Amino acid sequence: MDKYILDGQYGKYLEMIGVKVGEALKEAGVTEELFSWNKPVLDEVDYYAFISAVGRQVTDPKLPILLASADNIESFSPPIFAAYCSKNGNVCMERLSAYKRIIAPMRYELYKTDGKVKLVIEAGKEELTMPQFLVETEMVFIINIIRKATKSRISPVEVLMQQPVTDKEFKNFTDCAVKKSNENVLIFTTEDMEKPFISFNEGMWNFFEPELQKRLYEMEKDDTFAAKVRSALTELLPGGGGTADGVAEKLGISKRTLQRKLTEKDTSFQKQLNGVRELLAKHYIKNTDMSTDDISFLLGYQELNSFLRAFSSWTGISVSEYKKYCFVQNTASKPFYKFKKRR
Repeated sequence: MDKYILDGQYGKYLEMIGVKVGEALKEAGVTEELFSWNKPVLDEVDYYAFISAVGRQVTDPKLPILLASADNIESFSPPIFAAYCSKNGNVCMERLSAYKRIIAPMRYELYKTDGKVKLVIEAGKEELTMPQFLVETEMVFIINIIRKATKSRISPVEVLMQQPVTDKEFKNFTDCAVKKSNENVLIFTTEDMEKPFISFNEGMWNFFEPELQKRLYEMEKDDTFAAKVRSALTELLPGGGGTADGVAEKLGISKRTLQRKLTEKDTSFQKQLNGVRELLAKHYIKNTDMSTDDISFLLGYQELNSFLRAFSSWTGISVSEYKKYCFVQNTASKPFYKFKKRR
């Protein structure tokens, strides 16, 4: 995603705690009128520049904690409120991992091992580094949500930061010393993450989930460059040219530039290739009488078994089952097979 919509109340709240928002925007090279827009938006680089400028203004170590643990902060956006309505901390962080990037240029990676739950907070783009002020407020926000939802002073057992916070206010809030690391990480015990949320509301989650799924899909769906790559692959595959070199040549760029541009969009050539292969495979099976061997060849597979395995991983069923499904649809309009959800 190239642009992130900021909550209009965010600017007002920053002003309320003493931040000169106009000066921070100017320092970041962004229009000072940003928060007067109907939908204030920033790309990831400008977002980080703005947050860094805000952080330089904040000299009171209590302010980051005040900012990230404000009353009703869970109501700031649907993804946050949906997480607050979770069954427990595990589900809360799973939802944040899935939907946080809708509202901010960052990624949550969740790992569960050996009685611990590890949450890694990363920049949206690998080549960027999250501002220390943003990491600090994000960690306070997560801990605060969990404490508020459980009515318990749950604390991480370990806090790791690329740029460790050294003031005692942060340490007192987290109940944990900060260690330097190449990652920004919060680690909780599994027991703490399984404590029930008093804010649990499955009805609210059912209300929000469809909209969150829609927004996530819209964020991840076609971008111009990926669409060009898929278009080139559609033309090149039947002739045996569905390679990264072939696509790069057709688009008039180097293979390295092709891979870099796709990486910037959080995708890869292989993902785009698999998507086009799946689309074409279904088209050939549904609309032609071609044999499975011929389809496999047209999609650039060296071996038939490789295609058969790939098709099964895409759809959850075999090629022969899909052919039967299409036949029933075409003759009776009553599909006999319920597809498995793709992972």
